[in-house]
Amino acid sequence: MPETVAPALTCPLCRVDVPASRASCPGCHLPISDVRRHASRGRRRSWARGLVVRLTGLVLYIAIVAWSAWQLPAALPFVVPAAAAGVALHGVRGRPWLGAIAFVVLVVALPAVLAPALGIGSFSDLTAWINDPQW
Repeated sequence: MPETVAPALTCPLCRVDVPASRASCPGCHLPISDVRRHASRGRRRSWARGLVVRLTGLVLYIAIVAWSAWQLPAALPFVVPAAAAGVALHGVRGRPWLGAIAFVVLVVALPAVLAPALGIGSFSDLTAWINDPQW
């Protein structure tokens, strides 16, 4: 019966290939449990996953802005900057949770703070311009 070879892992500290059957990394002596937890299993898979995460973020925030422009045009002054922050964090930097938190804070907390001023001044002028049926 042929022997099965354990796949090599890459140590996150010293970037040495470590057989999964070893007790620790031969270069830095990091325990194999930590090497398994933090090791990259291949550049192609992690690169592809990162690309999928970024593209998903771009599509998600573009869809949010499009839906908001269609259903809630008065919310665009809050949604567009929040979506820009989400795209920057999720789509560019690859941090989906941080992008989602920034989006929620800008869409929920900012209007709550600015609620007393929403009916007067520049916000009402902007809302009137967005809701203008001529465009």
